[in-house]
Amino acid sequence: MTFFLSDAFLGQHFEAIEFKASEPEPGDLFLFRLMSHTGRWFGAHVGVYCGHGEIIHFEGKNPGNHGSHKFIGSWEGIVSKQGQSPLLRSCLLWHVLRRHGGVDRAALEQRVCEAMDADLPVYHPTRSKCLHFALRLLGPRPGLESLQIYGNPSGSVSADLTLD
Repeated sequence: MTFFLSDAFLGQHFEAIEFKASEPEPGDLFLFRLMSHTGRWFGAHVGVYCGHGEIIHFEGKNPGNHGSHKFIGSWEGIVSKQGQSPLLRSCLLWHVLRRHGGVDRAALEQRVCEAMDADLPVYHPTRSKCLHFALRLLGPRPGLESLQIYGNPSGSVSADLTLD
């Protein structure tokens, strides 16, 4: 998972939970494997469990076939909520992570409503993607200062994920 989270970060701020043995809680991160058309793993996608069987996530609208440059630039972002069951049927679940100490559920619900109602944020594969969006929804937490998550009122987020 070095693609976006170091083991040190995970151990300090999150715990992996056994999904089948535990009901998800609002604020749980659902990590899905992204597979290429040839069946090879090439990354992950992150969504946040909102409660009531829904997961909110952020992705970039496919910019079309722009060759290898399509992963370098920014493009339109899409925020959506999907039912947990249909998403689990269509995507390969990798991990479910729960933040130590949980999240403020009322604040999460408010941020989810704001994200669903906001202007579409810009998606960028290194500065504003699903992980940044998910961590922004979870909100600030003591000890996460080194993560340096930034955002504006529209929900666009960038982060410095350089961790030792």
